[in-house]
Parts: sequence; C-alpha cells; structure tokens
Amino acid sequence: MTQPVVSIICTVYNKAPWIEKTLTSFLEQKTSFTFEVLVIDDASTDSSWELIQKFQFQNKKNIRIFSNSVNQGIARTWVEICSKANGKYIARCDGDDFWLDPYKLQKQVDLLESNSDSAWSNTDFDIYDDKGKFVSSAGFESGVIPLADTYEKMLTTRGFTMASTWLVERDLILEINEGLDLTTADDTFNLQLELFKRTKLSYLPESTVAYVINTGSDSRPISFESQRVRFEKLLETQKEFVRKYPENITKNFVDLLLERNNEFELALSRASAGLEGIGFESVKVYFSDDSSGFSEVNSQSFALKAEASLEIDLPVGCRRIRIDLSERPSFYDKVSVELSDELTIEPSWTNGIAYEGGYFFINSDPQLIYDLPSQEDYRYFKLYYKGSQINNVETPDYLVKKLLVNFLECQNELRLVKETLNKIETENTIIKNSWRWKISTAVINFFRRKK
Repeated sequence: MTQPVVSIICTVYNKAPWIEKTLTSFLEQKTSFTFEVLVIDDASTDSSWELIQKFQFQNKKNIRIFSNSVNQGIARTWVEICSKANGKYIARCDGDDFWLDPYKLQKQVDLLESNSDSAWSNTDFDIYDDKGKFVSSAGFESGVIPLADTYEKMLTTRGFTMASTWLVERDLILEINEGLDLTTADDTFNLQLELFKRTKLSYLPESTVAYVINTGSDSRPISFESQRVRFEKLLETQKEFVRKYPENITKNFVDLLLERNNEFELALSRASAGLEGIGFESVKVYFSDDSSGFSEVNSQSFALKAEASLEIDLPVGCRRIRIDLSERPSFYDKVSVELSDELTIEPSWTNGIAYEGGYFFINSDPQLIYDLPSQEDYRYFKLYYKGSQINNVETPDYLVKKLLVNFLECQNELRLVKETLNKIETENTIIKNSWRWKISTAVINFFRRKK
C-alpha cells in the first residue's frame, strides 16, 4: 500500500450523535494524494464504539479503528493514536466536529508545501449547535472567537486555533507528544504552546470545519465546580510554561497579560452592577447577507434598559440578524421582533429557553438569530424587550423564583376570571327567576307541545 500523505486522526468519547457525520466528512475529501483515517474510542459508555465498528465495516478502505478498554483521557489517547499514523502530515478532528469543505486537506497540504518555514496549518470555521444546526459563519474572520496566532497570545489568553482544523507535520507532533503532560486539563493548550515555540502557524481564512458547541464536553463543563477545576489546571499549565520558557516573558507578553486582567476587572464590575444596574450592559445587533457571517463591522450597539422598543434600520440585502441581549445570564419577560410590514417573526435559533413570549438565558452571551423572509428587502425592524425584575440572576434558585412569580400572577388572573364567572352566574340566576324569563319559557314550551 502506498504511504499516505495525510493521516486523519479522530479521538472519540461518547460522541454517538455526531460520529457518523464526522467520519463521513473525512471520506468526502477530494485530494490528489492518498490519506488514511484513524479512529480511536476512549472506552465510551454510549454507542460510539458500535457505530465506529459499523462505519468501518461499511467503508473499509483506508480506515483503521482502535479502542481503549479503560478510559485513558484525551491526552493519553491522542499520544497513543498519533504513534500509529503513517502519513507525512496529521490532520486532527474531534469526534463531535465535522468537515465542511471537500478540498480542506488539499488546500492545507498545498499551503504547507508552499511555506517551508511552517509545519502547522489551521483554517477558519463555522459554528453549529449540539443539534447540528448552523449558528454563525467564519468564527475567526467575524471576530466571534479571536484567533491566537502567537505564543504570547496563546499563553496569556488560553487562546484558540480550532484543533479540528489542524494539519501538522507528523514528525513534529510526535516530538512534542514525547513531553506532553498527560494529566493536562486540555491537551490542545499544551500542544499549541509547543507548536508555537517550534514553527509558524499558516492560517487559511476559509471556513472548512464545523465547530459544534457541545455543552458538557471537556472544554464546556456544565457545572461551576468542573469549570473551576479546569481553570486551575490551565493556570498550572500557564505557570509551567512561564518557567519553561522564561525568555518569552517580554514586554509584549506583559502588555497582553495586563490588558486581559483589565478586561476581567471590567467584566466583574459589570456583573456586580446587576441586571438593573443599567449602564454597563448593551444590546448588540449584527447583520448578515446570504454570503457572509456576523461581524463587528456590520453591527449596532444600544444601551441595555429594563424595557425598550427600538426601531433599527436594516442594511440593503440583509437576510439574517443576530441579537445579543447583554453578555451574561439574563431573563426577559418579553422579546419580539417585528418587520416593517408589521410581520412578527420567531427566532430560527437561540441559546435561551423560550417561555410565554419571554426567554431565560441561563448561560453567558444571550443570543437570538432571525432569518428574514426572502420575498422582499425590509427597510427596518422593531425590537421590543422587557427584562425580568428579579435580581441576582446567577443564584441557583433564580429560575424557581421567576416561575413562582409567574405562578402567582396566573393565580391572580384565575381568581379574577372566577369572580367574573360567579358574577355572570349570579346575574343569570336572577334572570331565570324573573317573570319575563318564565313567560318566555312557557311560550316556547307551548309551541313545542303543538309540534
């Protein structure tokens, strides 16, 4: 068998809902060279391994599969599977992401072959939710997620290069893997730092991969305690690399660290103001046509108020709008979007929970995305929102309190309805007992008997 140019490596742990789509996207690659696919399951407790075996049986060509009898964790699993790769390059993709561009590998191989000083490439990406639905395009180019393109940025910000887009020279990865901390909270953080120390990153500004936002994954824990443990481990990694490469503690590094600290101070100040401490938060509206994603260039900001009705002009050709209601968990009794022809539209996607015309956003960065009808170009739309009046939205019992308030309001409305019905029933009884009602009833009965 001809030695493959690229070894595609996919690590899997409990990725059953996505694995078939992920693996299929590998086989759809169109290249002028050969490639192989290596899939390793880290003792999943769902049906991932069964699905991997089934896929390999149906598509035997260039697919090798492996499984751990006991869960090893992502770092050990990554090191193990890389040692089995035969290609000149290794392409990484996590088991819940998938590739969008059938020429991804070809483009990145061509890019590295034309850049002798670079042994590592990445690309832009689109964002999908955990149901596989499109959320937004061009994560790096739109500015939704900053690209960490230097060692200093990576170390100070715990940055992001999107691992599922990587193409790296195999020999370089194997060298780095030999010293990889197998207990790290995030193997990609360590790998990226070491890669930046050894080579230049070649970036392709095209979305070739779907990044699936999967709550509950290693990078997005669902509990604060899990997040705390993760952050403390990442801090230990940062300290380790400061000691390991002291020559990189430059003026630029210190500037980045101080700027990041200032951003956190501002975020804490904004959070301490509370939802009704207006002045720190803002509503941001993004506009997009059919061909581009959301970006800071095409956006407008408005001060967040307890309640507001905004009339917002739409750019020519706008087909989608994204509304960010503040940047942290928040709750709204009412949110509505009405187009210029008085047509009320519903969001095509949100990261909140809809509830009787309002929304609960229990996570940071509340968002609603609306697709505009394609029949015509709309000139403007009206946004109305009303924030809930309960403070301390971060407390665990906030939602219970909110539902309790709504329940009490419903009880009051029900009481008023009952009082009205009782009043109607009383009036009806009075009418039935009146002489006019008795005469009318007697006449009706008389004619019935005549039939």
